[in-house]
Amino acid sequence: MFRYILAGWLVAIALIANPGSVQAQQTSDSDYIGKVMPAAPAGVVQGATIVQMQKGGGMRTVQAGTNGFTCMLVDPKTPMCADKNAMAWAQALMTHAAPPDSVGFVYMLGGDDGASNTNPYDTAPTATNHWVTTGPHVMVVGPAVKTMGYPTTADAEVTKPYVMWADTPYAHLMIPVTTQP
Repeated sequence: MFRYILAGWLVAIALIANPGSVQAQQTSDSDYIGKVMPAAPAGVVQGATIVQMQKGGGMRTVQAGTNGFTCMLVDPKTPMCADKNAMAWAQALMTHAAPPDSVGFVYMLGGDDGASNTNPYDTAPTATNHWVTTGPHVMVVGPAVKTMGYPTTADAEVTKPYVMWADTPYAHLMIPVTTQP
């Protein structure tokens, strides 16, 4: 699943740099926005740029935004919203470049299907990659995460904040969240 997140971020970054890569619409805009809504608080999604991956890897802007967040489905059931700094961090991750020296923020309140807690490039669980499924969460990305004092163990307690990919330049803070009735 995380490979879809990375691919989604990379394509969204490319769209921001070159918004002309668009293909035919696959679902109605209102249906797509409805699927993206669980990613973040309604006010964030309503003010965000919403993009949709298209066949062939292009992106289509469904909604132009004003709040600095980009929201999308990174696979058919995983919505996310990332700010500009998190998008730059994701681009560095995708290109194996040094991450920027800035703090970014990502909403994934719809949860995820899991990822390796030790290797950002693993795409499936193995006996040694410490696969974790966090559920609804937010992420803080950037080098400051390593100095914040949160657990950095490979076997994370996913019901509490922890640092994912702690021994890599792409360490980021995972903060599980739940909604109260």
